[in-house]
Amino acid sequence: MKKAIIISALLLCSTLAAMSQNVDEKLSSIQGKWVLDDKKNVTIQRIIEAPSLSKEEIYNRALNFFAYHYIEENIKIINVDKSQGLVVARGVFDNLHNNSKGWHAIRIDVKDGKARILVTLTEYQYPKNISTDGVFNTWAHSRVSDEVPINAKGGKYVYWGNTFYSFFTKATSLVDSFEIAIKEGNTSKEIESSAW
Repeated sequence: MKKAIIISALLLCSTLAAMSQNVDEKLSSIQGKWVLDDKKNVTIQRIIEAPSLSKEEIYNRALNFFAYHYIEENIKIINVDKSQGLVVARGVFDNLHNNSKGWHAIRIDVKDGKARILVTLTEYQYPKNISTDGVFNTWAHSRVSDEVPINAKGGKYVYWGNTFYSFFTKATSLVDSFEIAIKEGNTSKEIESSAW
């Protein structure tokens, strides 16, 4: 019996070490691909060159991007200023690690031949209590800056490390999709052409 307990404890320790190493590898793979703003929010930025497009064309593609890439309940356009070439939105990614959600702000600036997108990862929403029928009935919130890897002293290294990695990869995928939408349109060049 004593041997079984010792073997179980060793297996548990090796499993936790492997999980931690997996998180270390994930976080290392994205290091340097984001920056912290003045409020310790994680921000991903990309400048997209589209020299053949006018400011108005880029602006319209940027606005249309939200219709093609979000469902209504997951995005809210906060500010639209066509003269300044500015769109600001707040969105949420569902299904990060262990049913967590990731709230983020999106800022898009456009001018002739260029667009800039900033995606700022601001807050996690995660299940706090589960009812007897398995439904999450209480959600908790935590700022991204309060958890691993931004706060090295944050707890639950494996949980928050995996959640951050998932959040970051969804945000990066969003930025990639935005770049395609600006350069090629939101559907296809043939469908979006003016010859119809």
